[in-house]
Amino acid sequence: MGPLKPMRFEADVDDVIVAEGEIPPELNGGFYRVGPTWKRPALQEGNNGFPVQDGMVQALIFREGRADFRNRWIRTPKYLAEERAGRALFRYKDGDFGDWRSYGLGEVVRDQWTHGIPQGNNAVNVFPFAGRIVASGEMGSPPIALDPITLDTIGVVSWSVALGKSVVDPACFGDGAFTAHPKWDPVTGELYGWGYSDRKPYTTLHWCRPDGTIRSRELWDAPYNALTHDMWLTERYVVLPFQPFLVDRERIDRGLAIFGWDPSKPIVLALIPRDDIDAPIRWIEAGIEPEYIMHTMSANTDGNRLVLDGPIFDRPPFPFEDQVEFGKDFVPFSTGQIGRWILDLDSGKVTSERLDDRAVEFPRIDERFYGKAYRWGFLVAGENLWSLNTLVRRDVHTGAEDAYTIERETPVAVFEPVFAPRSPSAPEGDGYVIVPVSRFMENLSEYLIFDAHHIPDGPVARIELPFQIGWTPHGHWMDFSPEAPYAPPRTAASAATELPLPGGDGNGRGIASRAPLVPAHAA
Repeated sequence: MGPLKPMRFEADVDDVIVAEGEIPPELNGGFYRVGPTWKRPALQEGNNGFPVQDGMVQALIFREGRADFRNRWIRTPKYLAEERAGRALFRYKDGDFGDWRSYGLGEVVRDQWTHGIPQGNNAVNVFPFAGRIVASGEMGSPPIALDPITLDTIGVVSWSVALGKSVVDPACFGDGAFTAHPKWDPVTGELYGWGYSDRKPYTTLHWCRPDGTIRSRELWDAPYNALTHDMWLTERYVVLPFQPFLVDRERIDRGLAIFGWDPSKPIVLALIPRDDIDAPIRWIEAGIEPEYIMHTMSANTDGNRLVLDGPIFDRPPFPFEDQVEFGKDFVPFSTGQIGRWILDLDSGKVTSERLDDRAVEFPRIDERFYGKAYRWGFLVAGENLWSLNTLVRRDVHTGAEDAYTIERETPVAVFEPVFAPRSPSAPEGDGYVIVPVSRFMENLSEYLIFDAHHIPDGPVARIELPFQIGWTPHGHWMDFSPEAPYAPPRTAASAATELPLPGGDGNGRGIASRAPLVPAHAA
């Protein structure tokens, strides 16, 4: 299974081995990642989709020039129910295809074992919010809060009861949808998110404050049932792209995958004022050829223009019935090229530019500059999605790039990097880039730490782990420095043991909002 080999165990590695160089003593925080892995075999043979598996969070926690690694299962309601039963319980309406159509995102066939239990695994992304880290799977279950020190599952976030519906019907009260790629105001800590559905309203906005209050808005005028995976945050707007990558559970009834690609539909941008969720939304039909941005980098405002950066694909890197036969294997080797959509705010005209022909993915920035003008972007490059091996720092103003190719004697997989600032007050891009590397041919792993100003010089530290880490699509950095706006509470480790796990009756049924998220200064 290569880099996708499941990591089916929890581990603690205190004071990790630094094989080369030294860990910068300025690093004071945690690098968190999450992904799907197998806890137990699925009920339906051939149903190998990531959503069917269970979520596992990984952390590399830095302090005083040393680091500790740990990973933990995310104790979702699904996980708890199956742990109690000692076997898999969930059967999915799209789980019997036996090929790439079996995502495990369709409705669960409910019975006495699964009634009232959310089906999600919260394994797409993990991000900092209000002194905790929060794991989200985007569809199938609400976000779950985790302790940033111990990784213990605290519980479903208290604001889950305000979330809108997902693609599947809610299993219980509080079973709502929330994106895996929110953005946040680095000063106030406010989280800008949304959920999507295949039924009207196709999108529901959620602005979440660190005190747990939430403002929501249903977008009844959203153009269609797009899988709105990511967005841009500018000084004035949340820019939410509707692209013809569709999600529709009725496709399953027709023998198709839940995802579809319909290039006859226009790309539409929603410009939502970030300071007033209820203000009029400006809908702009882009008028460009069909293409797809899966992950955004960030945005700049240039006079009357919005410059929206990110890798651009010709189409989503997923299998669709117009190109892949039923019963065939599919490996998504396609990638995008760095590009941008430029929106003229006066005329409403949108233009698309490809800025390079090199395949890139997993764009990152200095996240202290979410919603602000920015200059530095970080990506990984390679021949295709499964051979990314080069770390790139890009000046989005000039197009200049620095790069370093990660090579070993055997093939490796380079996962999504993260930027960690040298200090909370350091200038943009002044810090370190941390890169997870799976040496899957050797059942080993590395974390490489680069000085962001000197990428071509190679890593300043190389951390070795004595096992292969599991595949993780996304993650984020959380700063523990006292001057960071929302560092974790000093009592995080002890508080986690005092808070109950999710699952209202011990079987995972129901969602009890018993773990309110609070900012550090209120803890």
